[in-house]
Amino acid sequence: MLIEILLVVLAVLIVGSIMLQQGKGSDLGSAFGGGSSDSLFGPLGPSNFLSKLTWILISIFFVLCLLLAYISKQELTLDVQEEVTQEVSDQPDPE
Repeated sequence: MLIEILLVVLAVLIVGSIMLQQGKGSDLGSAFGGGSSDSLFGPLGPSNFLSKLTWILISIFFVLCLLLAYISKQELTLDVQEEVTQEVSDQPDPE
């Protein structure tokens, strides 16, 4: 349960960090009619920090997804061979 909550929080943080990054052509601030799109972080200020933060968040998200898959697999493991053997031994011999 805790892993699922962390995954949702990380997903929201990843989307937010991606949306704050400067695009190749223009960023979000210039799309709304501003020539002062670099005024929040300065010229080329957030790109390095936000890209590193995004990669760290994505790495943690990926590791948590693998951990959740491993835990789910362990909980859902079913020994089919044991159940089939038990059913066969419970049936009487047809003589």
